[in-house]
Order: sequence, then C-alpha cells, then structure tokens
Amino acid sequence: MPDFLKNLFDGLKKIFGRTNSKLFIGAVVFFALSFFIVIKGTSPGYMALKVDEVAPSNIQSSTTAVVYDEIQTEELRKQAAERVQKVYNKDQAAIEDSANFVNLFFEDMFAILAYPETEREGALAGLFDQLLKEPAQRANASKEDLAGYWQGQTVEEVQQIQTLLAGLVQGIMEDTITEEKLPSVNEQAALQISYLNFPQPELDTMQYILVNATRPNLIFNQEATDEEIRKAVEAVPEVTKTVKAGEIIVREGDRVTPEQISILEQMGYLRSNSFPYTIVGLALFVLLTMWLGFKYMQRYYKDSETYERSILLMELVFLFILILTFFIFMIKISDQPRISDLIGFVAPVAAGTMLITILLDYRLALFWCFLMSVFVGVLSDSNQLYYAIVSFVGGTIGVFKVHYISQTSDLAKAGLYVALGNVITIIIVLMISGNLELTVIAAGVVIGAINGIFSAVLMIGTLPFLETVFGITSMMKLLELSNPNHSVLRRLLMEAPGTYHHSLMVGNLAEATAGAVGADAMLVRAGAYYHDIGKLRRPEYFIENQNNFGNPHENMAPVLSSLIVTSHVRDGVEMAKEAKLPQSIIDFIEQHHGTSLLKFFYNKALKNQEDKMIISEEGFHYEGPKPKKKETALVMLADAVEASVRSLPEPSSDAIRKMVKSIVNDKLQEGQLSDSDLTFKDLDIIIDSFCHVLEGIYHKRIAYPDMVVKEFEQRIEKHGGFGNQ
Repeated sequence: MPDFLKNLFDGLKKIFGRTNSKLFIGAVVFFALSFFIVIKGTSPGYMALKVDEVAPSNIQSSTTAVVYDEIQTEELRKQAAERVQKVYNKDQAAIEDSANFVNLFFEDMFAILAYPETEREGALAGLFDQLLKEPAQRANASKEDLAGYWQGQTVEEVQQIQTLLAGLVQGIMEDTITEEKLPSVNEQAALQISYLNFPQPELDTMQYILVNATRPNLIFNQEATDEEIRKAVEAVPEVTKTVKAGEIIVREGDRVTPEQISILEQMGYLRSNSFPYTIVGLALFVLLTMWLGFKYMQRYYKDSETYERSILLMELVFLFILILTFFIFMIKISDQPRISDLIGFVAPVAAGTMLITILLDYRLALFWCFLMSVFVGVLSDSNQLYYAIVSFVGGTIGVFKVHYISQTSDLAKAGLYVALGNVITIIIVLMISGNLELTVIAAGVVIGAINGIFSAVLMIGTLPFLETVFGITSMMKLLELSNPNHSVLRRLLMEAPGTYHHSLMVGNLAEATAGAVGADAMLVRAGAYYHDIGKLRRPEYFIENQNNFGNPHENMAPVLSSLIVTSHVRDGVEMAKEAKLPQSIIDFIEQHHGTSLLKFFYNKALKNQEDKMIISEEGFHYEGPKPKKKETALVMLADAVEASVRSLPEPSSDAIRKMVKSIVNDKLQEGQLSDSDLTFKDLDIIIDSFCHVLEGIYHKRIAYPDMVVKEFEQRIEKHGGFGNQ
C-alpha cells in the first residue's frame, strides 16, 4: 500500500507539472467558480412555498416584470376548446345500407307470404323477432300479433307499405344524422308515422322498420376535430400582467394561491419545474464563453512566451470582477426600486479591462470586455441589456485610455474618462427606457462617476500585486523604471555619467524605431536605460567615462582587457537582480552584445603575439545569449550604432548612413540577429530611422561671420547683456 500511494503521488505530481495539466486544472476551477457565481446570481434565495400555505412574510417584487397568468390563460383556452364543433364526414354507405335494409326486409316478407299457409305465421314471427329489439317495442306489439296480421295480407298491400316506407327512410337519411342526434330523429319519424291513416299493426310495423333502417350518416373525424381544437386554443392569446417594482406579490398571513405561486416561479423566487433546464443552460453558457475566450487566446497568443500565465491571469481577473459584481448586486441603495436598480451600473468591468490592457494586450482586453459585460447582464434580474451596455462602454473607454500611458497620472485620468463615459451612457439608457425622473437621472450620474473612480482605484491597487505574482512587466512598471530618479539610474548618472548619456542616446534611438517594426517602445526605452549598468563596477575602464584621465587598457594585456569589458554584462545581471529589476529588463543586459567578438582587443592580441596560433578567439567573445526578441535586438543595434557614430571625426549624413549600414550588416553576418524576429524589411526600416535620428543630432551648425560676432559683442556691452533688452 505505501508503494502504491507513492507511485500515485509521483504520477499526480508529473501530471500537475505539465503545462496542459495546469491549464486544464485552471479551466476546471474557472468553470466551477463562474458557474457557481452565475447560479447564485440568477437564482438568489429560493423560497419554499406551496399552494394554500400561509406566507410567513411579505414577498415584494424587486423589479418590474411582465408575467404570464397561467391559470386565466388555461381557463380561456379550455373554453375555446369546448366551443369547437365536432368535425364529421358524410357516410354514403350508411344511406345505401338504410335503403337496402328496407328492401331486404320486404323481400323476405314477400318470400314468406308465398309459403304454405300453415308455415307462413311461424316464418313471419321469426322475421318480426329481428325488428323488436327493445323491450318497450315488444310490450307494444308482440311478434305473434304482427305475424298474425300480415299473414292474411295480400302482396299488393305489402308493396304499398314498402313504397311508403322506402320514401320515408330516404327523406330521413337525406338529412344529417349523428350518433347523438339519432334518438330524436327516430322520435320525429315515429310521430310522423302515427299521423298516417293505417291500421295499428301496419303503423307499428312501419315504425319498427324505420327505427332499424335509420342510422347515423355522418362519421366523427377525431383528427380533424383535434386540429380545430388546437387552432382554437392557439388563437387564445396569453394573459399577462405587469408586476411593478416594489409591488407586494404575497402578503404576510395570506394563503398562497396557485396564481401567486406561478408569478413567484416566473420571477425566480420559487424553483419551477424547468429549473433543471435552467441549470443545464447556464452551464452551457459558461462553457461557451470559456471556449470563445480560450480559442481567441489560442488563435492569437499561442506563440507568446507568456501564454500560460496570460490564460491564468485572464481567469483570475475575470473571476475577480465577477465576484465583485455578484456582491454589488446584493447591495440595496434605496427603498425606491427605480433607484435601487441602478446599482448594477457599478459593476467594475472597466477595472478588469484596464488591468488586462496594461498587463497583457489591448486587443485581448476588448474581447474579454465583451464577455465580462455579457456576464454582468446575466447576473442581474432586471435591466440586463442596459447593465451590459454600460459595462461594455465603460470597459472599452478604459482600454483606449490606458493603451499607451506616458506617466502615472494617466491611470487616474483614465478613471475620469470612464466615469464620464458611464454617465453619458447611463443617461442614454434611461432615456431609452423612458425613466426620466430627475431623482433617477441624478442617482445614475452619481453611480456612473462612482464606477469610474472605483474602477481606477481598484486597478491601481491590484496592479502591483498581479505584476509580482505573474512576473509581468507592465507599462506602469516600465514608467517607474524609466524615471531618472530611480536609484540605479541616479547612481549611473553620478558614477558613470558617460555611460548614462550613452544609455539615454541608445534609448532615444531604439524607441524612435520600435513602433515601426512592431516592438514595444516603452520596454525598449527602459531596457536601453539599464543595458549597461554593469559598467558601474569599473566605470573607468570604459572609454565614455575616461575623459582626460587616460585609458587603462593601454598598459594591460588584451586578454585581461577583454575579460574586464565582457564582465560588465555579468556584473549588470547581478546588479539587476540585487535591485530586483524584472526579467524583461535583465534580458536586455544579457543579450545586448549577444556573442559578439571584441575585434579591437582580439586584433591587438594577434598583433602583439608572434605565434598567432596560441591566441584563442573564444576568450574575446561575449557570453551571450543572442537577442531573442525584436526589442533586445533593437537595443543591440542602437548600442553599437551610437558608439560607432560618436567616434566619427566628421559625422556627415553619408558617413552616418555608411556606418549604420556597416554595423547592421556586420551583426547580421555574425548571426547575432538569427534568434530575433527581425526581418530584412525591419532592418531597412531600422537603418532609415537610425540615420534620421542621428542626422538630427549631428547636424551641421551655422558658422557665424566675424562681423556678426562683433555686433553681438557690442550689443552686449551697450545693453549690459541680453536680459536687459
């Protein structure tokens, strides 16, 4: 058993350590929590009430809703169904059978009258026995009496009765006769016969034959009748009633009626029979939104190095906003339902979208803004569309305002813009709904402003936490790192001013080019500022910091010089970690030289060494690695270009362009750009941009003539300086 548990634990550890397993577990947790929140939000506080129970308290509607009066509608539909006439089809065979019955009866009688006189009465008694089916008929006239009467009649007298009776039957059967109508038809026929002037036995015979011959000539069509009933029922419109917000549905102490139970079920206060379908529907809704979100991430961000962290961050931000919205809907801000319903406009969707924009990407934020807005609408029990609209507009404005920020105060300004957008949108939806009460509009304006401020505060407060947990360098962090008052940059300014100035120039060069090649300009600038901080360990060994104090490398072995120069990368990484700089900045320090060769010291070593085979080129290379991204590759090129152009004796436009092209081509030929995403088109753009910036820096100055200089000097002496003019 212990071995089994150990193997099971090891297996689970391997599973959970895999990327796909982490994403799967995260997705399961995300679904479970989202589904739980949606279920709690859409079906709050179910009551346990039954028909005829006494209500323990008042049940008041929290929103205005139109409900279906099931009982009244069913009663009207029942009445409509009862009014539908049955559908019959004409039975031609019944008419023929009726006439045949009369003819056959008299054919039998004619045949019996031809019998010998001794056999005639018994045969006629058997024939009349078939007619006298009912006990009442037998009581009026017996078969023997009728047989005794007709055995003495002639054929002509019988034919007269046959002709008369056939006409009566034909006339009766031409009318419509249903099963229900048959008794009354027979009564009318018997009454009609009783008026004839014939002996009683003949009248009784005609009556009995008529009763047996007459039959329903309409067949009931069940299918057609059901169809008519269905049409009649469907034609009855649903009876609805409007339950106003604040209206008491059930009063305390009253017995609950079926109608009230139906209203409570429709408004979500009682679980109806369709509740299991509601559960399944909500589960499918959550799964659908999850699938859309993950497919979007997979399609556009699968190749990103932070793909896994991005998904987990998205799930966390989404759940955070969803939970806050759930609790916001539980707040009651007023006893007036119209004002209380406005609480849904506080849902801080803008906080989530601004966090996603700052930490990940604005396009991703816009997509998830839509999903979060839909969930806000689902969580509410009224004004669902209006809540979703305001959330989407506010969230979208938040994305646009923090897409690119240049200073920290921009975050607070974004909150104000969100507030303004919310206020305008809330007024618009109130106008659409026709809710133009001054108090409601004023409350909506206040709530819209609160939403914007609350979203900004929430975003600013959670941003550092998310940056730390997920190891993401946001725009805010980059702004903080780019601040000249940062301790590392201040130290660089004081201890290595030449390197500091060089870093600023590299930052300007790289930042000016970043946007054109699809690189993150803010990250490029911050990375350039810190790429050479390793030189703080030995600033005097780098030419930009030597001024007129001499170059110590002149009296050193090339190998030692190479070791000192290349060590500034390793020293920079150590200093960055001590200063707790993010990994994205450390990448610039590690990769800004790649695995380049220090050609100056290598050639110097070759020149000083007679046996050139002893010199190893490996000792004169940077340790690397090569740049992995556009941003680090851009800083590598800007670093090399800035240093080289600064060494030009006459930095003319042609000289600058020639130098820039030479350096870019050298880095390309050395394979330093092979791991980056830069294309040949990007390199052409970089060359043009570098040349444009450098030509602006090293442009020619106007040489003032001696006459102009003397005139300036005279004016200064006359007026005592420019400040007095």
